[in-house]
Amino acid sequence: MYFQIIFKIQDNIEKELSSERSKMDITFVLPARCISYIISLTTPRDASRLSLACPAFKSAADLDSVWEKFLPSDYKEIISNSFPEVAKLREVWWFEIIARIETRILSSKTNYAAYLVFKFVKSRQGFDARPIEFDVYFEGSNNHKRRSALLDPPTKVPPQLSQDRGDGWTEIEMGEFFNENGDDGTAVCKLCESGSVQKRGIIIQGIELRPKYGK
Repeated sequence: MYFQIIFKIQDNIEKELSSERSKMDITFVLPARCISYIISLTTPRDASRLSLACPAFKSAADLDSVWEKFLPSDYKEIISNSFPEVAKLREVWWFEIIARIETRILSSKTNYAAYLVFKFVKSRQGFDARPIEFDVYFEGSNNHKRRSALLDPPTKVPPQLSQDRGDGWTEIEMGEFFNENGDDGTAVCKLCESGSVQKRGIIIQGIELRPKYGK
């Protein structure tokens, strides 16, 4: 009888302590939308740190609405006007594009991904036969992580690395690099295909660099 009373008292104490802990835990008090809004008022660096605190913070910090707050208010207009001119490939055998950017003008302590933005005209040829080789690296470095993919895979073949942007263009991730302090020199984004296949009918909007956060 006495043991039963003691056990009941202990059980009640544990329940009360658990209830108090829940009241003190912000993830129980605030809904996920409030947490994500609070995180959006911080900085990208703080959001990345908070995502490591607990699963609830990570779910909130991973929302697009959070990272959209870190962009300038006119970012959609900037993106739409970022490439006022495009390049249309008429006919070549050797296909190569090289872009360079100085890391000092980029944000430090940030991981960047490079994306080729393109689309095809109806009378295209050659991009479904041989894969294009992509390479993103620091100029003068031997640390290359090449990848390859078909830009125009056959209908039955699932897309390789590419995805529809929803604006009439397709993008494919070429690779990524980490900009430590902005003193790594020049970042090079390169794609090429030197096979014996005639190629035509691709329109290149450009190569786009974007921060890549934990994805």
